[in-house]
Amino acid sequence: MTKVAPIHPELCRQNVGSSAWWEQIKTIGTPLTMDLGADNTLVSFIWQDEKKASADIETVYIDLYSKTPHPTQKLTQLTCIDNTDVWFWETELPNDWLGSYFLMPATNKQQPPVQNDRAAMRRWWIQLMQSNAQHDPLNPVAPHNNGSGIKLSRVCLDGSNLFIFKDQNTHQQGQLQTTTWLSEKLNNKRSIWLYQTGKNTTKIQPIVLLLDGQHWANNLPIYHQLDELTLAGHLPEALYVFIDSIDASHRNTELACNPDFWNAIQQELIPRIREQYALTPPYQNIVAGQSLGGLSAIYSALNWPEYFATAISLSGSFWWPDVESAPGESKFIQNIKHAPTTSTPLNLVMEAGCYEKDMLEVSQIMARTLQANGHQIQFNEFRGGHDWLCWQQSLIRSLIKAFNTEFTLS
Repeated sequence: MTKVAPIHPELCRQNVGSSAWWEQIKTIGTPLTMDLGADNTLVSFIWQDEKKASADIETVYIDLYSKTPHPTQKLTQLTCIDNTDVWFWETELPNDWLGSYFLMPATNKQQPPVQNDRAAMRRWWIQLMQSNAQHDPLNPVAPHNNGSGIKLSRVCLDGSNLFIFKDQNTHQQGQLQTTTWLSEKLNNKRSIWLYQTGKNTTKIQPIVLLLDGQHWANNLPIYHQLDELTLAGHLPEALYVFIDSIDASHRNTELACNPDFWNAIQQELIPRIREQYALTPPYQNIVAGQSLGGLSAIYSALNWPEYFATAISLSGSFWWPDVESAPGESKFIQNIKHAPTTSTPLNLVMEAGCYEKDMLEVSQIMARTLQANGHQIQFNEFRGGHDWLCWQQSLIRSLIKAFNTEFTLS
């Protein structure tokens, strides 16, 4: 690999790699940033090889969501500064960048397959992630979980986005109940988190079902955001139901337009919840999901509008059921395109990121198709990618839209 010279002044100091230099970097925190003007920022990622004497580490990879190429196409790696334990990678990012990343050191025995085989590269990358991926220990912001046990760090260049990084250990003002849903219809069990906002817990409230709920309950908790926006009047008092997806296998089966999953929610989960809480009529339910969950949310509303007249879809997987289908040519979209104009218009809020490429295009096509079919669509292209970190902000923004308030989250 061709050696790359560092740009950031901190990486060009004569004492780079010394104990004093590392103490300075730890005080500053990483990634390092430098204003480049013209709406761009130089971002410098750093990793310390604390065991350099063993010479085990041959490569350090980085995956910066929405910026680095897919690893099956091109690997992105850090450069080691000669005669130091300092590894770095620098890139230019827009000043409003928000996204996740992880670092992944690899030994000389963990190098990628030689052959140009995309499937083999994917298997190697996944295996290496499971064993070696790590968050950035020099990043002062607490890491979050990607849902597969990998800790991620975050880059937030726009200070206004720090709204989503407030102390996640803040005491909840609402009422939280954790329970287990044992489903006879699905023959499985999962965690359910019930969070009731507002002070009047006997008031009749709308219900919001959140797919992949473990992310919003545990990995990137949104309780404090729901509390603040409710107290400020931007969201009504409501009951939020966070539905665990169990694991990747269950998620891929249940969220892929699966009628059994949604029948179980209607016939088992919601009746059980209504035994404990005073809720608005079923047709006022809101369901929200992202990626495959975004597809499932729209699917539920189209098929059971008497239960889910409002749906939120973030970066929906509207390529389903054929990932290789051209944008707009999937069976799911074509069925809606050729269906009669609806007599039961839905309230649908959709978002997709500007860095999602094909996912953005297919979401735009889906929005136009649904609108042509007679549904009410609110579509937004957000600054970000296919990233839980971006969806956290999108979810809050979309909830506000779904409840038809006039407040807009910047």
